[in-house]
Amino acid sequence: MTDCAWTSAFTGVNPGKHGIFGSWYRAPGAYECRYFSGRDRRSKALWELGSEARFLVWNVPMAYPPSPLEGVMVSGYGAPPGARMCHPDDFQERLAERFELLDIVDRAPHTSLERFLEDLIRGLQVQAEALTWAAAESGADCVVAVWPHVDRVQHFFWRFRNSSHPLSGAVERVHEAMDRATGVLLERWPEADFVVVSDHGAGPLHADVNLGGWLASRGRAVYGKKRSSPLLRVAWALPPAARKLGRRYAPDTARKTLGATITGQLGPFDWSETQAFCGINGDLWLNLEGREPLGMVPEDAAAELEEELAAGLLELRDPSREEPVVGSVYPRREIYSGPATHLAPDLMLDMWSQGYRVTPARQPSELVTAPQPLAGVKEAWSSEHRPLGIFVAAGPRFSGGRTEELSLLDVCPTALALLGAAVPEELDGRAATEAFDADWLSSHPVSSTEAAAARRAEGDYSEEEAAAVAAHLRDLGYIE
Repeated sequence: MTDCAWTSAFTGVNPGKHGIFGSWYRAPGAYECRYFSGRDRRSKALWELGSEARFLVWNVPMAYPPSPLEGVMVSGYGAPPGARMCHPDDFQERLAERFELLDIVDRAPHTSLERFLEDLIRGLQVQAEALTWAAAESGADCVVAVWPHVDRVQHFFWRFRNSSHPLSGAVERVHEAMDRATGVLLERWPEADFVVVSDHGAGPLHADVNLGGWLASRGRAVYGKKRSSPLLRVAWALPPAARKLGRRYAPDTARKTLGATITGQLGPFDWSETQAFCGINGDLWLNLEGREPLGMVPEDAAAELEEELAAGLLELRDPSREEPVVGSVYPRREIYSGPATHLAPDLMLDMWSQGYRVTPARQPSELVTAPQPLAGVKEAWSSEHRPLGIFVAAGPRFSGGRTEELSLLDVCPTALALLGAAVPEELDGRAATEAFDADWLSSHPVSSTEAAAARRAEGDYSEEEAAAVAAHLRDLGYIE
């Protein structure tokens, strides 16, 4: 999950410590969802731990709103359209004088896939130019940048690969544009150390799975009456520009529309009769007494219910392919640890490995269905994340060859070691010293330090910010 994964990479700790389980996630203790932002991160990130270095932090997920640091932060990823997304504040005007800000922030398709493809390719070219300019302007010693273009092209264009469709080469075209952008950086900084990391891999999306319907079929959830709002349907049918005007000139109506969208994401269940329900990203929750507003599962019955659900989920099959739709089921105590673990789901489902996702549609339907079309271009996703990504490094402080599989949690401590900064002992990751040049490592041994002070979480998006982010995530296909 993008926001969770990048936060883990740049803090070096698991979500049970940093507190970010997704950008669009179940609100604690409520039957609705809310937006998480950089305000919710509880652990310090690389640019806060490597205090002796000057940083340029560029489009990192969960870095909005921009926070003070030694250097410059451009938090376009996750920033509501038109928001102040730079620190220091005047850097945004300087950036806008030279570059089109729409090419700097994360893009969603609004017209056609053909237009979206061109936006992605042009955006990579502009970002490479803008990044080198911003690094020089900021005087950065270390640049931390995330470009979502490769992710966007796999979600929307994967199904055209190896076909006769005019967009059959879309994925490869964006990969080539990414290579060209990387080449610009290598040429600009020939003596620098480079680390290229992806937060996940990609593969075909076979189908959506209606976990709510499955829970209902087992008697563990009960559907209530679905509330239908003509206002909601009309609002989301409007083009993005019209929705933006609506938020400006009819803010009360916009807030009601957003509220209905948020409340409806977990599905139209009768909570007083529901024992378990699913979230957005393969997260499954018990309706636990004392934790949920209408909790009905006693705490002493929770473990048995979790085991029953896990066993049933692993037996689920896609009838068209005769293959399992859930690869693994993890109780939260097995994969999360730390003071934010209470925000984690009771069960986390690995559906990505199998090529499935939880359907955005929450009403009763068939168990396994074709992927839902999206709001932005009326097209469905054809690819979903896979657990394995890439780690590639080059530069004077790296050796040649290959290493064993690394964890995203190793990215932060590895970068700290390269910067000559001490690695806090409480990090869950480690410095990948096997990738370092032996001579350099012998003269620059990795040092450690005691626990870093926790970062204070400061709360939620404003209503206006949440409305803008809702529109963007809906156009990208993350919400219904």
